[in-house]
Order: sequence, then structure tokens, then C-alpha cells
Amino acid sequence: MSYFSNFKIIGYDINGIKGNKQFTSVKNILTRIRMKTEFIKSRVFYSDYNVMDGETPESIAYDFYGDSELHWIVMYAQQVTNPYYDWPLTYYTLSKYIDKKYGAEKLNAHHWEDVNGDEVNEPGTLVGNGTADVYGNATVISNFKYEERENDKRRSINLIRPDYVQAIKKEFEKLINS
Repeated sequence: MSYFSNFKIIGYDINGIKGNKQFTSVKNILTRIRMKTEFIKSRVFYSDYNVMDGETPESIAYDFYGDSELHWIVMYAQQVTNPYYDWPLTYYTLSKYIDKKYGAEKLNAHHWEDVNGDEVNEPGTLVGNGTADVYGNATVISNFKYEERENDKRRSINLIRPDYVQAIKKEFEKLINS
């Protein structure tokens, strides 16, 4: 089943000329479906998976389900709505993103952390009573390192176990056609 195969056809004025509406039949790709809460809450439906650099929903669907067309099930399980920002970026794309976002400041401090990984004030910062806040072991976390960590958080995903895929497909068809 192709992801868009069950989407409703709507009339859409692709010209957008006021007073001269010309409707064309198109798939309503803006339709969104949310996973039922019993699937979200129950770990029995999932297998843990770590997305490697360069892996796509299509490649994971092929490896895990034997069908790249089931890429939407991989994204559905993560509740991904934007595959460009909700899916882990490749290292190359992440580097370009960081360069564009931070420019020459990509290696500047984003924040400081103590030995437990908790965010703390920069060493020597004056606190409310005028004394210096001292964290002898505080480590600077650069903008690059921060973005890299955020991207890595998206690498740990849940895949719906293959034996539940048919139930998910049926539920999806029911929801999309209602």
C-alpha cells in the first residue's frame, strides 16, 4: 500500500486567478493522521532502533519490513510530520545547517555543564549576592556540540514490530477514509 493511495481527492484551484477559478483534482496531501494512544503507550508494539548516518525511512522500511513503500510506518511510529527536521540529519547536512545557523560562532559556547551533564552558569559568573558562581569542573558545550547532540537524540527510534504492520495499515485506511 502506497502512503498516498488512500488519500481523498479534492478540487484545487491551481491557477489562483481571482474570478477565473479552474479546479483540478489532486490528492489532499495535507491530511494528517495521529497514532492511537494504545499504540503509543504500549512498548509491546515496538522494537528499539538506532538510525545510522545516512539511513532514511525508506531504507529502514526495506531492511525491517522488506518493503521500502512502508517508509510511512517508520515515520508514523515516530509521529514525524516533517521528515526534513524531525528525522536525523546526515553529518554532512548537519554541518551545513550549523554553518548556516551559527556562521563563525559555531564553536562558541552554547552553554556550560557540570560533571553530571546539568546546565550551569559560566564559571566566574556573578550571582544574585554579587559573589562569583564557581564550577571548577564546568565544561563548555559549543553550538556545534549542542546541535550534534540534538540531532543524535532523533537517532533513537521505535519501529512497529512486523507482526503489527497489517493492523496499522488497516487502522490507517479506516482513519484516512473516515
